Amino acid sequence: DGNLPEDGIYVLLKEVVDNSIDEFKMNAGSRIEIDVEDHLRVSVRDYGRGIPQGKLVEAVSVLNTGGKYDSKAFKKSVGLNGVGVKAVNALSSRFEVRSYRDGKVRSLIFEKGQLQSDHTEDTQDENGTFIFFQPDDTLFKNYSFHDDIVETMLRNYTYLNTGLAIMHNGHRILSRHGLKDLLSDNMTGEPLYP
Repeated sequence: DGNLPEDGIYVLLKEVVDNSIDEFKMNAGSRIEIDVEDHLRVSVRDYGRGIPQGKLVEAVSVLNTGGKYDSKAFKKSVGLNGVGVKAVNALSSRFEVRSYRDGKVRSLIFEKGQLQSDHTEDTQDENGTFIFFQPDDTLFKNYSFHDDIVETMLRNYTYLNTGLAIMHNGHRILSRHGLKDLLSDNMTGEPLYP
């Protein structure tokens, strides 16, 4: 909510997950895998369409070049302006993206926003996108991703996106009844109405 200095790291996570949620809303993938390693590094893998490989560098590092920025194809987009994942890249000491599409995977590695590696190869993996980031500790001093905060954030995504399955460090989060699940999971007393 902005009260703590490390709140920004959760905004970085949100920006990456929002892109995967957009894929779900476009009926392209119903599973997202999120791993937080040592409370410092995050990877997010979705099984959507994958970022167009010819636009991958621009999509993650050049402002105002995202496909969602002016496309009518993304009317259900959570993200507003194509800046989100670019900001994550710029604010991370290490940022990796892989786009899996049609039997090819293109992999980019950035350090502090600067492209270090660009590689394409054949793959048998499902279409989708993989993003890894480690927030820059010169910007986010002594940060740590707290499991309870991440878990609550991801659970809220599933309440609002019924049928979306999120795997968080191997633990499955799913809501079958949306807002009804939100209420029943958070009520502390007897309901006033059945």
